[in-house]
Amino acid sequence: MPSKEAVPTQLLELARRQGGLVSAEQCEAAGVGPSRRRNLVAGGAWRRVARGVFDTGTVLADLHPYDIARLRAVWSTLLANRRAIAVGACALMLHGVQGLPRHLVPESALPRGAAGRARDGTTLRQYVTRAETVRIHGREVVEPELALVQALPTLSRDDAVASLDSALHRGLIEPTQLVTIRRRLRRRRNSLKVIPWLALADGRAESPPESHARLRLHDAGIAPDDLQRDLFDAAGRFLGRADMVWYLGGGRWLIVEIDSQEFHGTDRQVEHDVVRQNGLLGEGRNIILRFFPTHLTTGDIVDRVAEILTRETWRPHGPLPPPLTTAVPASRSPFLAATAVVDDLAGTAGVNG
Repeated sequence: MPSKEAVPTQLLELARRQGGLVSAEQCEAAGVGPSRRRNLVAGGAWRRVARGVFDTGTVLADLHPYDIARLRAVWSTLLANRRAIAVGACALMLHGVQGLPRHLVPESALPRGAAGRARDGTTLRQYVTRAETVRIHGREVVEPELALVQALPTLSRDDAVASLDSALHRGLIEPTQLVTIRRRLRRRRNSLKVIPWLALADGRAESPPESHARLRLHDAGIAPDDLQRDLFDAAGRFLGRADMVWYLGGGRWLIVEIDSQEFHGTDRQVEHDVVRQNGLLGEGRNIILRFFPTHLTTGDIVDRVAEILTRETWRPHGPLPPPLTTAVPASRSPFLAATAVVDDLAGTAGVNG
């Protein structure tokens, strides 16, 4: 039998989805009144983070600390005003987009772009969202396309491309929507720098570190020949799928694998990665390099890849052998088509990718 002082389980479950935060209104609905909230704060179990918003200290155990911080930013602004609509990067976070900055600006808008007073470190945008919203966890959130249009001018290039990659990969936007995003960006402040970044988006990237690695290599003039490529041996046996590849000729590949996790959670995951790597080696014919996110800030990945490509006399834009696979052809793949859509824009509108 729970004690009289116990916080209701349903309220704590709600807090877990909201980065540990709850509103006074949510507390009232769960039977936790003002005096109980004061006692929880005075006793150190809770912390008041804004007017009518409390930190319960209860979060989802499997969330990365960065994601917890991002969720707290999102919910700190939504819980401060029940009419608030999640916009920009905060909306992208609720849609599950990866690649966002570690620190999000808590931002929201009111219906019909109404003016209001921001408080407690939150930013209130006067965005007119019209009918471009959906409900997530009971709150109004702008749809992914509009959220990207709002967020991209506020992001760095790396974060912007990684977010676009993630939205494409997760099917939150279609490749053809990049054309619409480009058109809508023209009317936004600070968007001139963003438009060329659209041509760098590729929905085949499966994690932000992969996106960042691809950008480092692109800047160095040694962009991969292909992404997420299925590789086979001479007998047609499947070896594995490689994150990034360069064709060296004679059926040989340089393969770069990006480990998107700082640490492996289980021995089973480590075993899976070892087996996968051994398969991709292709009986010693292929060269495989594995990098962690920390290598992306040191220049190691560019130096090592450039060294091998120079030694192997690789040339960009060379012909690739056709993949031996029954997968969806490139012309029908939404991930592969994404780059083609924006490259076409770049060619016709002068966008420099």
